[in-house]
Amino acid sequence: MSTISKPVAFLIGYGPNVGQAVARKFKEGGFNVAISSRRVDETKSKEEGYLAVQADFGNIDSLRSAFDRVEKELGPPAAVIYNGESWSQHTFSWNIVDANDPLTNTYETFLTDATVSGVIAYEVVRQAKAAFEKLPADVPRAFISTGNLLPWVNLPFMLGMSVGKRALANIVEACAGAYGPQGHRFYYAHEVNGATGGAQVPPTSQAHADVFYRLYKQKEQGAWEVCFTETGALYDRVAGRLASSA
Repeated sequence: MSTISKPVAFLIGYGPNVGQAVARKFKEGGFNVAISSRRVDETKSKEEGYLAVQADFGNIDSLRSAFDRVEKELGPPAAVIYNGESWSQHTFSWNIVDANDPLTNTYETFLTDATVSGVIAYEVVRQAKAAFEKLPADVPRAFISTGNLLPWVNLPFMLGMSVGKRALANIVEACAGAYGPQGHRFYYAHEVNGATGGAQVPPTSQAHADVFYRLYKQKEQGAWEVCFTETGALYDRVAGRLASSA
């Protein structure tokens, strides 16, 4: 038996659609759920059974304070879901440039794009791992990031964001290889259209929720990249076909 009564899920980048569906799924699964975004209605969240943590995850101090509050009020999170797509879309305007001139943006603008879209996740992952190490040995633990196809496609008109997502995927891959055998699991999960293999727009909220919860529940690390379709079925991105039924 575990020495904690209910595991804690910390959802970073709470918003409509994907964020709501994921939070609800983990709550229904018996988790204490903390949600965080730059603008969050604490009263409404409390009514829904969530701990709301207002934070700016583009700021290191704010990020660290958010993890401290979750641990103080609920305990160290066993599931950390980094829904960076939602966070960035609601707080940041991407600096799109002409595809024929990808160096249009200044270094400062490029660096901001890359940091917000993925590099900042380095500290999120560090905080997650520190929390995992405080959990009883029999409690599963997983970091799951919401990704997209940017690490594998060339989109010169949004170079900063592309570099950020490649960094995020690289961080997850490195951590899965190093810490997965210790039981600290890390995933870069992204949805594609089952018919085309291209981006699924808009994203399917329930598919994200089901796949993320399934990842938390699986016993071994498995593949760090998890590609899935709007039905929740796994998709082989390299082969361009369904991998298995969900």
